[in-house]
Amino acid sequence: MHYIIPKSRHQITFMQSLDDLVPVEHYVRLIDALVDSIVSANTEQFVYKGQKKSGRRAFNPTTMLKLYLYGYLNSIKTSRKLERECHRNIEVIWLLGNLKPDHKSIADYRRDNAKAIKHITKQFRHFLKDNGFIQGKLIAIDGTKVKANTNKDMLTIKKIDYRLKRLDKQLDQYLEQLMINDRQEDLFEEIEESSFYDYPDSPNQVLLDKITKLQEQVDNLQKQKEQLQSQSRSSISPTDSEAKLMRSRDGMIPAYNTQIAVDGAYDMIAHSNVFDNTSDVELLEPMLNELEQEADIVPDAAVTDKGYYNLKQVEDIEKNKKTTCYVPRPKHKTDGCPITFTYDKQHDEYCCSQGKRLIKKQKNKIKNGQQSDVYQGIECNGCQMRSKCTTSKDGRIVNHYHNQIWREQYRRRMAGVTAKKMMHLRKQIVEHPFGTIKYWMGKIPLLLRGKKKVATEINIYTTVYNFRRLLSIESFQEIMDMIWKYDWKMA
Repeated sequence: MHYIIPKSRHQITFMQSLDDLVPVEHYVRLIDALVDSIVSANTEQFVYKGQKKSGRRAFNPTTMLKLYLYGYLNSIKTSRKLERECHRNIEVIWLLGNLKPDHKSIADYRRDNAKAIKHITKQFRHFLKDNGFIQGKLIAIDGTKVKANTNKDMLTIKKIDYRLKRLDKQLDQYLEQLMINDRQEDLFEEIEESSFYDYPDSPNQVLLDKITKLQEQVDNLQKQKEQLQSQSRSSISPTDSEAKLMRSRDGMIPAYNTQIAVDGAYDMIAHSNVFDNTSDVELLEPMLNELEQEADIVPDAAVTDKGYYNLKQVEDIEKNKKTTCYVPRPKHKTDGCPITFTYDKQHDEYCCSQGKRLIKKQKNKIKNGQQSDVYQGIECNGCQMRSKCTTSKDGRIVNHYHNQIWREQYRRRMAGVTAKKMMHLRKQIVEHPFGTIKYWMGKIPLLLRGKKKVATEINIYTTVYNFRRLLSIESFQEIMDMIWKYDWKMA
């Protein structure tokens, strides 16, 4: 047979160093240089165990940070899988210098070091910004619902009350049995004093242990009920109380609303955060504020999808930050109506295209967070177009906002060529990062619970995404030179 023959496993070869096993321009060398540079320049930000001279030595923070960046970059997230890679993966063995941390040490570091991981994320973004990969001219913002690490069995007040009722019934049964046992104990003690027979030990301790466990369950349910009532929520997860039921493509799921702001120059993620808002409508301004605080970026233009349509926030942003916003208006029930309305400033009333009057019915009504005056038709009865205009018995209503002139200017802007171009660019800029990150996440997207810890995982994902983008833009040697030349000291 004409096959390539494998080498004998028993053949003695010349010894190689660990460094010879990894190619000279392999990306693990960049991860190694990147983490070492950031940590060595900011040692006070990465203090973690190992501060005492006595006892077993701890793993250096650089070891864990390198392992997590490599792992998430290659869709290896769980601590047990990362532990296995430390024993069999030549790249990881090189990266960690043949160190083999156990899965508990790996998991503990991710759970307990949210600040250190955020420092890495933040410094790497500053590095990208200072080297021109994040320019801050055009920012596209988008969000996605990421399933929390919990099942869909959410607790409601009704379910909690039902469970509390069952637990109270069990507690009553145990307490009743405890009373019976006490009577029996008294009888046994009397008999023992007058006889030579030994009687079995009291079973009360077993019952007391069960009562203690049941009482703990009752206390937990009471706390969850109080949390539901104080936060005006309809449901809560027993294992991740900060997750909320959110609508997604997979239906209603317990999730977190993950937001990213992507720079239009090289599609790098300039900022990310995790919210518990079930919709995006209130998140445009917070994201731009955080972008300014974290990355010192005030973009020339910000573009989003229609889920962020909040004209109050858009107006505030454009006045205070001088950022031009492109947020499309969602479809409205009045869209397609053939009737148009014209404001008559002299008489302070509206006139429709059929010549019917709408007079002021209410002043300074708060609608969508802004003040408006309400005008209602008084001549709608008998109008041939009424069925196409309104279903109200009292006549068509039109809201005249106090910033009506600005609103009309904004609508004209969004109908223009520039706005349509921006909508097209938005998809190109922001949807690819989410697609890539969700692919890395797999079927079980999150391993940690609680908003703060989930934000830690998202920080790792966004960092490795930016790192992967950088690898596709620049050569190995150019990236290495930039890492060595950059001043990594945090401001």
